[in-house]
This record gives sequence, structure tokens and C-alpha cells, in this order.
Amino acid sequence: MRDGRGGSDADRVLAGLDEQQTGAVVAPPGPVRIMAGAGTGKTRTITHRIAYQHLTGAVPAHGVLAVTHSSRAAGEMRDRLARLGVGGVQARTFHAAALRQLRYFWRATGLPGDGPVLIDADGPGAQYRYLRGALGAVLRTPARDVDASMVTDLSTELTWAAARDLTPAEYEAQAEAAGRKPGMRLSTVAGAMRRYTTAKRAAGVLDFADLLATCARLLEDDDEVAATVRQQYAAFVVDEYQDTDPAQQRLLDAWLGDRDTLAVVGDARQAVYAFKGADTSLLRDFTVRFPHAVTVDLVQDYRSTTQVVDVANRLMAGRPESAGPALVGMLGDGPAVQVVQGDDEEDEDARVVATVRRWLAAGVPPEEIAVLHRFNAQAVALTAALRDAGVPVVAADGQAYFDRREVAHVRALLREHAARTPDEDAADVLGQVLARVGHDPDAPPDGTGAARERWDALEALRSLVATLPAALTGTVRALSADLDRRAAEDHAPPGRGAVTVSTIHKAKGLEWDAVVVARATEGSLPSVYATTSAETAEERRLAYVAVTRARRHLVATWAGARRGGRANTASPYLSAFAAPRARAGRADDPPTPRSTSTLTVGQRVTHDTHGLGRVVDVRDGTVTIDFGTGGRRTVASGRIVTL
Repeated sequence: MRDGRGGSDADRVLAGLDEQQTGAVVAPPGPVRIMAGAGTGKTRTITHRIAYQHLTGAVPAHGVLAVTHSSRAAGEMRDRLARLGVGGVQARTFHAAALRQLRYFWRATGLPGDGPVLIDADGPGAQYRYLRGALGAVLRTPARDVDASMVTDLSTELTWAAARDLTPAEYEAQAEAAGRKPGMRLSTVAGAMRRYTTAKRAAGVLDFADLLATCARLLEDDDEVAATVRQQYAAFVVDEYQDTDPAQQRLLDAWLGDRDTLAVVGDARQAVYAFKGADTSLLRDFTVRFPHAVTVDLVQDYRSTTQVVDVANRLMAGRPESAGPALVGMLGDGPAVQVVQGDDEEDEDARVVATVRRWLAAGVPPEEIAVLHRFNAQAVALTAALRDAGVPVVAADGQAYFDRREVAHVRALLREHAARTPDEDAADVLGQVLARVGHDPDAPPDGTGAARERWDALEALRSLVATLPAALTGTVRALSADLDRRAAEDHAPPGRGAVTVSTIHKAKGLEWDAVVVARATEGSLPSVYATTSAETAEERRLAYVAVTRARRHLVATWAGARRGGRANTASPYLSAFAAPRARAGRADDPPTPRSTSTLTVGQRVTHDTHGLGRVVDVRDGTVTIDFGTGGRRTVASGRIVTL
């Protein structure tokens, strides 16, 4: 196929790719494992691979099923393929693909009705009612008396069990082996799971997790359906394969049958969803299952400066979970990374604000700045500090803290007090209200379930109020008004850009010019709940994800003491922020240009105007550089910096 400029469309797809990306793109239909480090052009590589296979006739676009873990990623993949002139590729999440196939083949399932009916069709909150009813039956209590936190914990365990492809009969033993600690006995969860399954079957409805198992079972049991699906899809691509769970793998195996036309892309260093059931070994052991698989390592990080990449590499060096070669920073030199210590968390917040203000003053757009933290409740004080300093803030997932049920309840009770006795002391009233809703600041619940999340949310509110100036909190009327104002700010459009405050988990897949990793202490990062070697390894990977969100500016902050005076210890991961002495320099030292005598053909360099390139000729004080899509240019050596 020709593109009218003398070159083939396939050659055009390869233009501008580096050597490793090209290797991944031109690899045969499968099996292929692409180990894509942070910032190495993962999505670019897999979309160009799909386009190249289509244009060369290896696999037509309509014969590819590209599977992702989020609708956003699927949409981005479709958009990029469209820009490459390739249509017809099905890019969907696992669940969306399963639902589409079930709708088409529904009669073959033998289940009643004309198609799958999702549980939400029974109205908003239908699944919650089913779960509450199941718990009530097991606990032998009216459903209305079942605590909401137990329903939330049951939902979490159902999600984990479904991801691990476990039946209710298998759940209890597997959950105990995995160290699961919901806010109830494992036997209670297993019993409620059985009741819930029976209730769904009686009502003829499926929940979200049922889509995968039902579709996989259909393909496993019906040869005609399986043959039809396998005839339609000749090859499969799976994005973020490190996040794939056993239930998704079962469906993928059913799609494949006895074929191996599978390409997976992922980064074991960014595997942070084991708590949801993801199984990193699927990526790590891909070549065990497919000994003849082609493995391509993408290591050239085009996202971040050398300083940021160095931190990421030191963080994972020598760790079994690093599973791949070190990244090579391609963005060139940048500011030194920094670790900033506050005396206490209030002082740390002030230092976070000062850091963000400095970046804004230097011209970094607010939407290119993020403050990342480990736990949801930590966002409260950080967001308040930024907003009180006049910095616009937005939550990465759009969730509003002040809309949480327990927080909204406290606000409503404060409003009632303010209407009756507006001048009553705010601290006294808040203490009464928190006691009324069952919050004891000295008795946090065990575990990580919904009860602990509720306690954390209320404790964050108490801590926030304790740090506010007396003018805002002297009376219950003043406090109620201030909290209502903060709740309104949670919903107010941020205007011309805003700084993102997000958990590290929610930040995965995103990137910013400047990132603060806040609350970098023992017990926070790594989490106090990480007690096994597997859990602590995942915490380190979470720190790696946080670091690699930054393109240019990276600062970690921690406090020497918590609110209330208890001493803190710095996160062990902060040692990775310490650059070797040989590279010491001021944060904004400019890169040092090289003379032609030190440049060699084949060397990777960067130019202040044309960007990244490779030296192809050196002579008489000039250098000829291949800038990829920017073409070859002969430039003065004084404007060249080696990488």
C-alpha cells in the first residue's frame, strides 16, 4: 500500500519509533510479551503494532480484539488507531467485550429472557439491597438493621472472589490463605455470597462480575459459539497485562482456544492491584506458558528527566519485583529531586503549599501539578491547605470528601446545633456530634475495611477542624458555615486549571510536569497494613508508580511528627531520592553542552530546539543528527547535550 509520498503506509507507521518499539511492532502475531516501562510509549507501540499488522496483511483490523482494563484506555486506543487510518479494531474492556458477546449469543446460554439483565436494571442501589438482604439472612436479622459498612465489605470480598474466579464454597479457605480481613467472619462472607448468588439466580439477573464467568463458561461449553468467536477474532492484544486477574485470564483463554496469537503489554513494576485480585505472575510467567514467545523490553523513557528516571531505577534496583532492565531517561537533564521534611503534618502541608506556589510562579500550569498520597483520608488536610492558600484544587477521581455519608451526617448535625445554639463552643459541639455518630478517636477499628475507612474519614474531619484558625471555628455557627463552604468548593468548577490531589492508585496511568509525593512516612508509604513480603513489595511498586508520574519536577515530603505529637519515621523509599555524589548539583543547573571531540556516531543526544536524536556524522565543528520524524539536521555542536 502506498501513501502518495513514495513510501508505503506500513513504513509510515514505523517512522519515529525507536529500535525496541519497532521490534515490538514488527514481531509476529504471537505470542509476544512487551515489557513496557513507565513513559516508554506503551500505547503508541501497541496501536502502531495493530496498524502495522493490518497494513502488511498479517492480521486484518477487524480480526483484532484489543482488551483493556478501563473505558478511557479503550477509547484512547480507538482514537490513536483512527489517526493512523486504521478502523474496525474492537478495543474494549474485558467486561464490555463479554457483555457484547453474551447479548449476541444469549439463547445459547440456556438462561431465561432475551438477553443478560444486569442487577442495576432493578433500580439504583439494587445490588446494595441484594447484598444487605443476603447478610441479613445469614445473620438472622432484618436487612434494615445490617450495618452499611458490612455491606461495603461484602461487596469488596465479592469483587476479590470473582477476580480470583472463586465459588462461594472456595472463598473461605482461599481468603484465609490470602490474609483477607473483612469486617466480619470469613464464614459470614461465604454464607452471604451463597445467599446472594441464589437471589440473583431466582431474579434472573447478573452482576458485573458474572459477565466474565458466564461468557467464559458459554465458550467452554458450546463448541459452535466458540468456533464463531474464534473465527471472528484472529489475534488478541491485552493492555496493562500486569493488572489481569484469573477470571479475565479464563475468558481470554476461552477466546484463544488452542491458538497463541496473543500480544500482551505490561510493566511488573506497576502491578499495584493485588488487593483487587490481579495476578502479576501472568505477565512474569508468560514465557513459561509460551516458551517460544518473543519478549521485547521497552526501556527508553520519553516522559521524565534523567533525575526522575534515576530515582525510579534506584527504587527498584535489585528487587525481584523489578522484573526488567533499568529505564533510560530520554528527556534530558532537569531539576534535582528533593526531599522536604516538616516538623509535623501541619508544617508539612505548609511546605507542600510553598512547593506548589514556587512551581506556579515559575510558570508551571496548575493542571500540570499533582499532589499524591497513599490513603483517601490524607487528601482532606492537603486539599484544605492548598485551597486556603488560594490554590485551585481538583480531585483526580472527582469524588467529594464532604459528600461521604458519615461526613455529611456530621455536617447536618452541626447545622442543627447552629440553628438552636449558634454561639455554643464549636470544639465541644463537634466532640458531642462525633460521639453521637459513634466515633472514638482513640479506638480505630482493626483491618482495612469500610469501618476503618469511615473512622479515617471522621478522624480526618476532626484533625482538620483542630488546625483551623479560631476565627473560623470559635462557634458552632462559624464552624458549620466553614464546613459548608468547603463542601461547596468540592463541587465548584476549578476555573482555569487546578492542581490535582489524588491517591497514588488513582494517579496510575496519568502524568504531570510536577509531582509532590506527600506523607512519605513508615506506616503511610509503605502502608502499616502491609505485613507480608508480597504486600510490602507492592507498596514499593506503588512508590515507583508515584515517582514515574512526574515529567520534570519531583519532591517528596514527610513530617517528623503526626498530628497529636507522635513521632514519624521517614519512608525507607526516600533513600532512592538521594542522587550519587558524582551527580550533585543545584536543582536548576543547566545541562553542559559537549564539543564535537566527545561526540561519536550512534550516540543519543538532545538539542534545545529539535529534541531527541542520534548522531550520524561528526566533522568540522558540526554534527549531523537524525531526529526521527523531524528528519536529519546538521547543527552546531555547542547546542548538543549527550544523554
